[in-house]
Amino acid sequence: MSRGGRFDFDDGGSYCGGWEDGKAHGHGICTGPKGQGEYAGSWSHGFEVVGVYTWPSGNTYQGTWAQGKRHGIGVESKGKWVYKGEWCHGFKGRYGVRESTGSGAKYEGTWNNGLQDGYGTETYRDGGTDVNECFGFAQDQKTNITENIILKEHKTTTKSDKQ
Repeated sequence: MSRGGRFDFDDGGSYCGGWEDGKAHGHGICTGPKGQGEYAGSWSHGFEVVGVYTWPSGNTYQGTWAQGKRHGIGVESKGKWVYKGEWCHGFKGRYGVRESTGSGAKYEGTWNNGLQDGYGTETYRDGGTDVNECFGFAQDQKTNITENIILKEHKTTTKSDKQ
């Protein structure tokens, strides 16, 4: 039998919503201590199922979850970038589109463990595109520089080539 209520955690976080067998179940909102993020959505036996997580920075993830990790289909808005696609155990996985909200730059293709990996099309802000078969994209978290090994590349015309 599912019941509702509010629980305040010792660390300052709280949960308000459905309960079953002492765990979050049904619909509810869980807020971290001192505003450290909020999840609003469906729960099953203490785990998120489908909903929206909002970080203190304003970044969001809206989609499905499994065992406390983003898993299935979801949309992540992070700064000026939006990723729409598949998630696997907390990482961008298999196929998705990452697009700039301002410049029109985007990557559409395959992913592995959160990184661009395999086949994909990179579209630049000037409209030019690269179609790549890549292996091993890696991003330096401090410098935000991405390095990769490109197995095959097919470059199409850019706007500047047409002029």
